[in-house]
Amino acid sequence: MGGAATELRALRFSTVGYLFMGLLGIGFFLVTRSEAILLDGVYSTISCGASIMAGRVARLVNRPGSQTFHFGYAHFEPLLNTLRGFLIVGLSAFAFVSAIDALLHGGRPIAAGLAVFYGVSAATLCLLMAWNQKRLAKKVGSPLLDVDARTWFVDGIISAGAAAAFITAFVFEKLELHDLLPYVDPTLVILLVLVMAKVPLQALWENLREVLQVAPPDDEQIQVRTAIEGAVAELPTREIQIRMVQVGRYFYVLTHLVLDESWQPASAKALDEIRCRVARALVEVPLKLLTDTVFTADARWASVEDDRDCRESTKG
Repeated sequence: MGGAATELRALRFSTVGYLFMGLLGIGFFLVTRSEAILLDGVYSTISCGASIMAGRVARLVNRPGSQTFHFGYAHFEPLLNTLRGFLIVGLSAFAFVSAIDALLHGGRPIAAGLAVFYGVSAATLCLLMAWNQKRLAKKVGSPLLDVDARTWFVDGIISAGAAAAFITAFVFEKLELHDLLPYVDPTLVILLVLVMAKVPLQALWENLREVLQVAPPDDEQIQVRTAIEGAVAELPTREIQIRMVQVGRYFYVLTHLVLDESWQPASAKALDEIRCRVARALVEVPLKLLTDTVFTADARWASVEDDRDCRESTKG
């Protein structure tokens, strides 16, 4: 319960931080007319809305299943992170196109002095928030806080890059290189989008894999299979089918053990002990683990096909 409470407090704190940074960015845009600052402010505003939804999802994923969602709410976590990723990528693409258009039409004038102050202040605050959220994400094992930390980090790098460019613009202004000034802001936006594109795209891909229930990477599958095969090595298995998927902070493992027809378990309790051995074998999985171990003598129940043939034979 302590981990869940820590996660919720961190998300609330993050929401307040995003709201402050969003208002700060939009306010400085109105004064400086810098679209790089506007990009930063809108980015923070979108993140504020996503953080509010993340708090709701954080409460949901710790609840048991309901009449509507029989298997719980774990899938809401990667779904929210995927939507968040799409928003950030869309915002970045819009800013990129807008900056190219500005370059082709003479650039955009900015008030460099105030922009420098904004860039330095925003970068410092965002990177401190990124460090804090990353630390808490590791502490409580929260994918929501991990994505939040990445979001703050991207925001911090955007602000740091903006500060560097605004310092350059300030120098141009002092050197009276007025012809170059309008091109600083759109050039900065283009560079920031290109440099930071990997972070939101990577987060988007990772969470989209979970939404689509793509199997974990091969090395993780091999690790899980090896552990389970060791746990049931003493059983007369003819086949072992293992299916797994990560959904948010949960790791689901479904194991079908196809056993010799002659094998007779001592009791239902003995079967439960085998299930416990399988679960204990996966203690190294760094997520909340949900396992289901099924015993059968008929390999059809372990296949990826449905049970149509069994139903048809029953009709006959």
